[in-house]
Parts: sequence; C-alpha cells; structure tokens
Amino acid sequence: MNRGSRPLLVLAAGASSRMGRPKPLLELGGRTLLAHALWAAHEGGAEPLLVVARDPEELRSRAGRLPAVEWVASPEAARGQSYSLRVGLRAARRHHPRAVLVGLADQVGLRPEAVAAVLEAVARGGRGAWCVAYGGDRRAPGHPVALGPATWPLVDRLQGDRGAAPILAGLGEELRWVDLPAGWGPVDCDTEEDYQALLAADLAGLRALSGDAG
Repeated sequence: MNRGSRPLLVLAAGASSRMGRPKPLLELGGRTLLAHALWAAHEGGAEPLLVVARDPEELRSRAGRLPAVEWVASPEAARGQSYSLRVGLRAARRHHPRAVLVGLADQVGLRPEAVAAVLEAVARGGRGAWCVAYGGDRRAPGHPVALGPATWPLVDRLQGDRGAAPILAGLGEELRWVDLPAGWGPVDCDTEEDYQALLAADLAGLRALSGDAG
C-alpha cells in the first residue's frame, strides 16, 4: 500500500453544544486540538489527511499550523454525525484506498504509534473494519477506526447523529482488533470541565519537567 492510499478523515463539523465553543480550536500545549490530531496522524504515516468541517475556511484560518490538509465542507452538519461521516468518506474514497481511517477532533492524545499500528493491520488484509483495543478492552472500539470496503455501503445508509458504531457492532469476524497499551488511549474532551482537567494535567506535566513544584 503506497502512502497516497492511507487517508485519515478527521470529523470536525460538530456543533460543540456541550462545550459551548468550537472544540477543534481549543488550545493545549501551544496547539489546537485539531492540530494535535492531524500532526499525530501525519507522523503515524497517514496520507492524505482530510478534515470535515461546517465552514472549512473559518476552521482553517483559526486552527494554527497544520500539515497538508484536504478540507471537506459539511454544510448540512446539523443533520448529525452520520451526514458528516458520509460526506467525508465519499471524499476519501476518491483516493482509492484499501481503507479509510477515521478520527475525532475532540479526542486528545492520539499517538502516531497508534495510527501506524492500524495502518499496518490494514496492510495485512481484510475488507471489514479495524479498531483499537487499548489495554485489551474490546467493549467499545478505540480510535482511530479504519473502515474497509465492506462497510462503505453501510455508511452510505447511516442516518441521524451517530457514527459507525452500529456498523462495527454488526461486523462479527470482519472486525479486526488492534491491541495497544492502555496508556496510549486518547481522552475525550466534550465539556468545559474536561478541557480544564486537560489544561491542569498539561501544566502539571510542564512543571514536573522543569522541576518547578510551585
């Protein structure tokens, strides 16, 4: 599989209603959350990188320094996550991939190693889907998720404010799990409280590195 057939799609078209402000533009450690997700994907070997946004120009102008990105407009994002996923998947499929990786702009701590591991699993073959089991936990699919050709017609039929979870649940043996260390799992940032906790953890880490206990 050549590098040009390893697309990763970041869904960043949500209304951020629980947060009250655009989650992709929140800053952590000098980068927006969207930039963190995209640089991790880039360093993990994904290419091209696609971002689904309600207003791509607005997001691009405020997101900070990013790797090369293909922007995908989702003007009817209010129809739910399924709509944005369909729009993004159709754009990614134009690159003729073996599978399309999907990530979320509001998950913090995506590691390049996780992206690389899923890409390696896709390269070993299959048509269904691949998802991560952090620490061996297979109760819920971990990101990034890779959607293979067998799932694409199912995504086209999705409706409402839900992602690919119902499709993954019905794949049986066509769902391949990629086991990774528990400590690698990204963290959801859905509310202001989540974000403040991330800021506090980031500050604590910087202080530890500098030896400043104050």
